Amino acid sequence: MRPLLFAALALAACADAPAPGLEAPPLADGEAPVPADSGALAPRLALETDGTPLLSWVEPTDAGHALRFARWTGAGWSEASTADESDGWFVNWADTPGVVPTPAGLLAHTLPRHPDGGSPYAYDVAVSRRGPDGWGRPRRVHDDGVAAEHGFVSAAPLADGRTGLVWLDGRNQGGGHGHGGGAMTLRYAAIGPDGALANEAVLDARTCDCCPTAAAATPRGLVVAYRDRSEAEVRDVAVVRLVDGAWTEPSIPHPDGWTIEGCPVNGPALASEGDRVALAWFAQPDAAEVWLATSEDGGATWADRVRIDGGAPVGRVGVAFLDGESAVVSWLEGVGDAAEVRVRRVAADGARGEPVTVATVEAGRSSGVPHVASLGDRVLVAWTDPAASTVRTAVVAP
Repeated sequence: MRPLLFAALALAACADAPAPGLEAPPLADGEAPVPADSGALAPRLALETDGTPLLSWVEPTDAGHALRFARWTGAGWSEASTADESDGWFVNWADTPGVVPTPAGLLAHTLPRHPDGGSPYAYDVAVSRRGPDGWGRPRRVHDDGVAAEHGFVSAAPLADGRTGLVWLDGRNQGGGHGHGGGAMTLRYAAIGPDGALANEAVLDARTCDCCPTAAAATPRGLVVAYRDRSEAEVRDVAVVRLVDGAWTEPSIPHPDGWTIEGCPVNGPALASEGDRVALAWFAQPDAAEVWLATSEDGGATWADRVRIDGGAPVGRVGVAFLDGESAVVSWLEGVGDAAEVRVRRVAADGARGEPVTVATVEAGRSSGVPHVASLGDRVLVAWTDPAASTVRTAVVAP
């Protein structure tokens, strides 16, 4: 990655206005049009219990913004449905709401601004469930009442039918953002089918301020990945696991030794298939790098890591399993003044396939974070295209 570009990403605040666009690139092979209006951003892909992909995104409305979603029909996306709409959300490229399939039905998480105002980064995490009569009223998942940053939510199903929620929580930062107060924390709560919250826990008392988190379910328990932050400002990717009802201490599967006094806004990604777990992440200890590591025992131990990128990655990774064996990583690769959305398949033995370019986008923050999900012997890729001012998806054979 070019040094000036990285410095801008690392030290700037999480929010961003869209940058001037490139000319819209040609449609990718296998493109599946998204039923989204102009201005759509922040796509997320998830799999329902039967393996059907579900896409959610945010788009502007006359009343503010709406969280919309669609299901994969086999031939494309269904008509869009609305999970929630508000004029009081925090909306940006990195910290995104989403719709998540759970054992009890769909769950939506949004980012309402804190009612007391104050800092532009004072916002909360709220969740709502869809029942027989539609979507329920959103409720906050934390009760600290502090006007601070709460976000970067990940969710995964638990064996008992509940859903595990993980988020970054800035209540100890004194209402500031970044380094203005105490440390950002990683917190957890389980939500039941009735909406009841329980088992709240602090998973790490000092984390990077605004890097997306990741969570995946395995038969051995929940696995969570995030960017840690040591007292010496080393910000490597760490993992914690929920085993037999108790959380493990954080561990770092592959230390990068990346020391940076600022948040790179570049989090890890997780995927699971039974006890197999895939972890993808970006680091820049010297040169910029994208890595993949896999585990065969629910994240307890990790195999040697595999380099994924082409030498100039912007990062913003995604990961999915294909055929239960291979892992597919998505990321942004810098190419001149732009970036390419790429995917690459890695076999169980670490053998790498050739990278596949899905689309060309701007290299800045307005391109957001691409996502990837398995679709039979192919993958679905979702990304924000600032030039077209919308969310796009494509079916790719890596």
